[in-house]
Amino acid sequence: MKKLAFTKPTMGIVMFLLTFAIFGCQNQVEEPMFTESDQMAGMPLSRSASGDIPFLQGADLSYVNELQDCGVSYTKDGNSVDPYNLIKSFGANLVRVRLWHNPTWTNYSTLTDVKRSIRRAKNEGLNVLLDFHYSDTWTDPQQNLVPAAWRPVVRYSSLLADSVYNYTYGTLQHLLNNNLLPEIVQIGNETNNNIMNEDNANIIPVNYVRNTKLFNAGLKAVADFNNNNGRNIKTVLHVAMTPNDAMNWIANHKKYGLSPFDMLGVSYYPQWQDYTPQDLGNFASNLYSTYGVRLLVAETGHIWTRAWDDENHNLMSKMCKGYPEVPCPQLQKDYIIEIKEALLANGGAGYCVWEPFWVSANNQTLWGIGSNWENVAFFDFNNNLLSHCGIEAYGDFNVKVTFEVNMWNAGSDAKGYVTGDFTDDGFGNWQIIPMKQAAEGSSIYYFDTYLCKNQTGRYYFLSDPTWTGREYIGGFQKDRYYDVNTTDKWQKFANNFGEE
Repeated sequence: MKKLAFTKPTMGIVMFLLTFAIFGCQNQVEEPMFTESDQMAGMPLSRSASGDIPFLQGADLSYVNELQDCGVSYTKDGNSVDPYNLIKSFGANLVRVRLWHNPTWTNYSTLTDVKRSIRRAKNEGLNVLLDFHYSDTWTDPQQNLVPAAWRPVVRYSSLLADSVYNYTYGTLQHLLNNNLLPEIVQIGNETNNNIMNEDNANIIPVNYVRNTKLFNAGLKAVADFNNNNGRNIKTVLHVAMTPNDAMNWIANHKKYGLSPFDMLGVSYYPQWQDYTPQDLGNFASNLYSTYGVRLLVAETGHIWTRAWDDENHNLMSKMCKGYPEVPCPQLQKDYIIEIKEALLANGGAGYCVWEPFWVSANNQTLWGIGSNWENVAFFDFNNNLLSHCGIEAYGDFNVKVTFEVNMWNAGSDAKGYVTGDFTDDGFGNWQIIPMKQAAEGSSIYYFDTYLCKNQTGRYYFLSDPTWTGREYIGGFQKDRYYDVNTTDKWQKFANNFGEE
């Protein structure tokens, strides 16, 4: 770790820094020049930030304003759709938006832009999670820089904590004045290591005393705001860690007086978090029984393809642990549903899919022109909603469907494989998915997936992972048909290989 030079400040310098920390940040939350702000302040909202929070199902839509401003049009079945209305129509109830302090490199994720996003969410009756990065740019486990406006006090943790408190409280007050108050506030983003650093070289080793002081400042700002305004905004702390590491992270901060908070947010991506949705459920249960804190998957997502739509390098290529190496929209949906079910069964608070509308466009990011995420979005490369993709996980219309085949008459070396319209790669092509063996030595193979009630379609089995392994049914190559016509949560389609 780089050692910082420190000299004792004079009383005059201390008073200047204290004044700056307390009052200097207020310019960041002054009313921007909005022509409609006064009108919005008097408009009734569909829900209040003082209400109870349901099980959360949401999406981070922080890029949507920028993408639509540069010409992106989202469609469903060829018809134009509004992103906020679209997720609401499928059953979502939450929008997450990030807030940077004073970014000079972009016009987005500023307070003005965030107000625009919250307004859109409120107009659809959606809850809002406001993600304070406490930086002028992205923060994550590798980078977490203090806002430029706070650099004069970065080495004085008490003064920096005052800046955090006043900025957080002032932002909430400003949003209240504009009738745009969030239901949930996130204190920092992916804060595995040191936060609000002068230099990213200082990000480790973790200074739990300093971190705790800064977290507590943000938590106290929300608590005081709630008390002073009769509100019940919930709080989230956020890490990108394995379950064991996250539990240790809380324990280490608790040693130094970490204040109570409502939810632990985690980032959960197959690319970087190598554990299953079932492990996630166990984590949620352990977290609540140990600390009384509910688990929120603050960020998640899954690829639907390994193809790309621009020259901006895509960040994700891995499938979830235990999943077949056959990316498709259906498996994206299955992954999100498995997260949802694991959290519901173990007292979790909910989940939020990260940037599922970040399609390729001509906007300039820090990493190039386009998207690093178009293969994780809910849309194809023409910006049309993918059929049976992750957006369907929000609904209560899904049925767990088991396709089962007995391979006893296909030869001792034969294994079960399945294909069908649910294996579509997003470009109109069926794919072959390996099935799981029911037990060692068994001739029965199965594949579980989640289809919609009343969904119908075609499928058939294969004896090897090539198209030449296709079954002949009654002596002919023909498709089988499924019809999800149950009122239950599970339905099975079982066949003998090659038989009607």
